[in-house]
Amino acid sequence: MNSENSILVIDDEAVVCESFTRILSDKGYKVDSKTEPYEGLELALTNKYDLVFLDLKMDKIDGMDLFNDLRKKDPDLPVAIVTGYPSMDTAIESVKLHASDYILKPFTPEEILKSVNRIIPQKDIPGTVVKPKLAKQSDWDPSHKPILFHEIAWIQQGEDGSVRVGGQLPNFISSKMNDLLLPEVNDIIYAGLPLAGVVLSDDSRIMIPSPLSGKIIEVNHKLAVDPSVIKENSFIESWIARIEPVDFDKDLQVTQMRNATLLCKSLDEVKGYLPRLVELGCIVNCANTVHKAVSALIKEKNKVIFIDAASLSDNGPEYVKIINQEVPEAKVVIIGKPGSELEETFRKNKILYYCVSSLFDKEITDILHSVFTSIQEDEVFESCQISVIPQSIRRVHITNKHGKKVTLLVFGDLLYNNKDIGYILVNKLVEKSFPIKVARGINHSQPDDSTGRKIIVNEKEKNDLIITLLAKDNNKIPGQIYKEVETYTNSFGSDARIINFVIQPSNDETEQLTFNNMTTKAVAELIFNEMTSKT
Repeated sequence: MNSENSILVIDDEAVVCESFTRILSDKGYKVDSKTEPYEGLELALTNKYDLVFLDLKMDKIDGMDLFNDLRKKDPDLPVAIVTGYPSMDTAIESVKLHASDYILKPFTPEEILKSVNRIIPQKDIPGTVVKPKLAKQSDWDPSHKPILFHEIAWIQQGEDGSVRVGGQLPNFISSKMNDLLLPEVNDIIYAGLPLAGVVLSDDSRIMIPSPLSGKIIEVNHKLAVDPSVIKENSFIESWIARIEPVDFDKDLQVTQMRNATLLCKSLDEVKGYLPRLVELGCIVNCANTVHKAVSALIKEKNKVIFIDAASLSDNGPEYVKIINQEVPEAKVVIIGKPGSELEETFRKNKILYYCVSSLFDKEITDILHSVFTSIQEDEVFESCQISVIPQSIRRVHITNKHGKKVTLLVFGDLLYNNKDIGYILVNKLVEKSFPIKVARGINHSQPDDSTGRKIIVNEKEKNDLIITLLAKDNNKIPGQIYKEVETYTNSFGSDARIINFVIQPSNDETEQLTFNNMTTKAVAELIFNEMTSKT
């Protein structure tokens, strides 16, 4: 950077312009600002600025319209969008118009300077660190730690402590994908609940769960412009969001590395597909004898073995028998020659998958899904008992292990004593021996109407924690939860809290909480953890 670098700020709030001027002038930049949008546009077109900061929400003109006008006459001028009202639509449009950055209000001086340093080359200022201009969405750098997986979701740790999260889609899903539902910046995500959704050609949806809890600080809007990018299953290009984790070490406990053993005669025999396994996040231990393979399998948590049948000649079926005997829980995948006479012999043994080598590249993601995921969609969370008593739950009260009196208030016909989220929650509380009272029926009121407020006020007098649960369409991904916390002093003079959970219902039903098994369990777990926590 040098003293000739100039920056223009277009924002109809004078206080914002003053903030930019103060932050940037102290670092030696020449700063012009305009609160009149059209004057700002004229200034941007008549002067050679190194960067323009443009607000999207202005009274006289929509900032995106102004950006469009600017781009028509100057396609190369660096423009950083500034907004207090982020949305997926504006983020997508910003990417299409080649915005250099997308900054949320309220911003900090560090965020502004970081953006400027990334966009404008740095030079000629004593003590300034020289950094190359980056063409990527952010200057995020991955750590050298392995990719970790939770079902079809993956996480990649960054050097700055944030984490990129994505989904590895098997071919049988990605081949039918029509659209991709993405989260938004500043969304709070909870482990096990949906991070994103894949809309298939028959309008059904596959949810990609978040492996961890935290705040979304960046979304890969390339996926919104071109959802098919996620089909590439690239850790560099296909990530969904960058998250600032809340309790990373705890969330790591449900993730795994994809360790696999590969039995082959030599590495030359598998060079056609071994690199692809590694690219997809597998840590492959190669063995050239069955005894080494068995030894490797015993040591690994993942008992997954790929057998290169083509290089093992007629010995392959016998090796599978040995593996079945020594490691009966092993998941065996055979990669055989097209038209091999040994295929039938292999299938007489216990194997999970048989793939012809020429089709391996096409089927590889389906194979990895089969051997590494454990989703049981046929699992039923429902009581078989028939009862004439209403099964809807309107209230659950417990005294937890920390002596806290806790009440869950359900607004609407959302939870049931005999199935799904309510069934899992009540059974978990009973299994842990919490003193529990379950009130049947339906609260037809809302937390913010007169009846709902009376219900909450009545509970405030005798509880240390109140949790409210409400289903509301906020145009989010089904199963995503918005959490709000309030504090108050109860009748005992103690500090108490109210936690309000607003959950996005499934599209077809506004009152029913019907999700896939993973989301159902995750919602129940989230409520259970809040009810039983110490704070």
